[in-house]
Amino acid sequence: MPVRTGYLEASAGASTLTGAYARLEGGARLRENLGLFAFAEANQRERMAGVGARWTFGL
Repeated sequence: MPVRTGYLEASAGASTLTGAYARLEGGARLRENLGLFAFAEANQRERMAGVGARWTFGL
């Protein structure tokens, strides 16, 4: 049964080490226990981006 839900999250803040930063993350749940996501983050010194997968489970 496909779940097909998604999310978008944006955040900004400040760090004593890197200064101001901004982050954007978005993802989609493909199955009840499996989701994919991508993110981008930037601060005054560097930029980074990545992708990943989340597998959730209960005990």
